[in-house]
Amino acid sequence: MKRVITFILITLMVMLFSVGCGRVTDEPETKPQPVTNLSKPDLTKWHYNKEFDIYYQTGIGYCEKPADEQYEQLTVFVPGAYLDASDNGDGTYTCKVSENSEINGYSAKSAPILMPIETPGYAAAKALTDEILTMRQGIFEQLCDYISQGFVLVLSGCRGISESAPTGVNDLKAAIRYLRYTDDVLAGDAECIFVYGMSGGGAQAAILGASGDSELYEPYLEAIGAVQGVSDAVAGVMAWCPVTNLDTANAEYEWMMGCTRPERSDELNAISDKLARAYAAYVNQAGFTDEDGKPLTLTESKEGNYQAGSYYDYVKGVIETALHHYLTDTGFNDITAQDYIDSLNTDKDWVIYDKNTNTATITSVADFANHCKTASDPPVAFDGLQGKNALFGNGEGECSHFDRILADILTELNSEYAADFASDLAKADSFGNTVETRVNMYSPLYYLMKNRKGYGTSNIAKHWRIRSGIEQKTNSLTTEINLALALKSCDKVSIVDFETVWAQNHTEAERSGNSTENFIKWVNTCMKG
Repeated sequence: MKRVITFILITLMVMLFSVGCGRVTDEPETKPQPVTNLSKPDLTKWHYNKEFDIYYQTGIGYCEKPADEQYEQLTVFVPGAYLDASDNGDGTYTCKVSENSEINGYSAKSAPILMPIETPGYAAAKALTDEILTMRQGIFEQLCDYISQGFVLVLSGCRGISESAPTGVNDLKAAIRYLRYTDDVLAGDAECIFVYGMSGGGAQAAILGASGDSELYEPYLEAIGAVQGVSDAVAGVMAWCPVTNLDTANAEYEWMMGCTRPERSDELNAISDKLARAYAAYVNQAGFTDEDGKPLTLTESKEGNYQAGSYYDYVKGVIETALHHYLTDTGFNDITAQDYIDSLNTDKDWVIYDKNTNTATITSVADFANHCKTASDPPVAFDGLQGKNALFGNGEGECSHFDRILADILTELNSEYAADFASDLAKADSFGNTVETRVNMYSPLYYLMKNRKGYGTSNIAKHWRIRSGIEQKTNSLTTEINLALALKSCDKVSIVDFETVWAQNHTEAERSGNSTENFIKWVNTCMKG
């Protein structure tokens, strides 16, 4: 009952979000009060980096009962202009938020808070310490582009894959709740938090953006003593190449890239084909629509597994748009655009180029995959038949299978691995949640798609920017496409800026400029409403 009441209070509070980044514009008559025994930051313990004019404080614990203090702490970096400081004479400063300062149109209390998620492969992120910052002065240089724009930076440690889901996202939610609890003493607007990351970090940023205030996380947050009575929703998400939606990842991989493997055993061939067909079944019941509201579905085809239909055409169009942008963005010097197209068609004519319009089409998604996106992993790339995954284990070193689609296929094939999958999927963690429930907690589409039970149970970020390198071989392009489609059909979302970038791999892919500059511009746009 306590969790239900807390969730209702949080939901009522966050429903007040409106224009701009999503800050609360009208205070309720009786605003829910944070419930915690945590102390707020000691304002006499700030440090200062004179070269970049940054005040900072490390070692801020964001939960009452941390499972591991080397992870569950955060560090705050604040532009110098935002704090009125007095030197304590011992290398520390006493600071309070300035009432008159302004940078780039932001005041000390209206500035957005940026939270980078640096967790490749869902790894843990150790909290920064004063000693680490002393040894790694380059961190300040990396942050100065953001600080000079008037942004406040928060680097939060979190547990990771070794402790199993949902600990990583759960810790980050606890950190976000702490920022709201301390909004009265820290610089930055805690209702305008933007999370960002690449690969596993991008995935966890997307999960945070989709699962704000999800009741599924409440027992895990209570276990570590997270602040109660405040929201853990965020205003915006920047995700580069997010490795997410793991519930369908194996099937997506085989639908797009299974055709690129020249040799497979009969068993693996059968598994790959069935996964691809299962993906078609998933798409056809998912409820994806294009920007005009047209249903996107897959139909059977003469070649390949369900390589036809409106969904197939949409994916093909995304690929062709990326190629078109590359042709228009690139200043070909020693070669012409036609020379470049010819280089793509070395062993087969699969790109058709129109010189008059400088546009290109491709013959098929399969031809694109065979030339630019060959599979780097076996048919069960995300949940191996023999090797289990730690992300959905029990957090004590025991790994677990997690793919329900694959488990059903193995049962159908009478595979020797079927029983192992079934056993793992039936296991529950210490909170009584099965592997499948925790997979849902880590799948943004669980909260975004109308046919999923999680739809309508969370507060979703209003602003999203997604970028992927089209040639990345660790992920199907449909991962980012499906996330963008789901967001565009969600009436709670204001901005969905999605592109896949031609000729780039698993990286912070951008069509032009660099990722930092482009992200900064985007945040400024979101803050203007």
